[in-house]
Amino acid sequence: MNFNSLAEYFYKIYNICLLMLFIPIGIFLFVYYLLLTGKINPTIQSESVIQGILITFPILVILDLTIVHLVVRKRLLLLAKEVSLGIKVEKYFSVISLRITAIVASAIFMAAGLFITAHELFPVYFLGLIIWLFFQWPNPRKVCRDLRLKGDEEKMVLTKGEAFK
Repeated sequence: MNFNSLAEYFYKIYNICLLMLFIPIGIFLFVYYLLLTGKINPTIQSESVIQGILITFPILVILDLTIVHLVVRKRLLLLAKEVSLGIKVEKYFSVISLRITAIVASAIFMAAGLFITAHELFPVYFLGLIIWLFFQWPNPRKVCRDLRLKGDEEKMVLTKGEAFK
């Protein structure tokens, strides 16, 4: 990702993350609308199968997000050892996009669960994933924590480069 300042970097990263956030929200709202208007019917009607899906889908999502969390944490530890702040923040985007993409994919998975079962717990699962996404949002404080920045680098990221002008 090309950027001329830290302010531009955060502007671009926020926009990309917001666009990624709108994808599952749009899909989920579309599926919800189709179910409410009766244009589609759930493909699975059996209560025992629906109960199995209600248990299996969240377990799969938790496993997926746990694996992604461990991979991202390992990559961030390696990235924190880089010498240059510019290299750190440039590579940080590719690492954080993996985390955001996993959450977005999991949210789309919950929309698929709503599509096939029309059960009222899938919107709750979906909302939980969206809230989790906001806890993973790449704000300056999170970038400092993830990259283990200290001193001038931390101050520069927290102020988006304004501290040294």
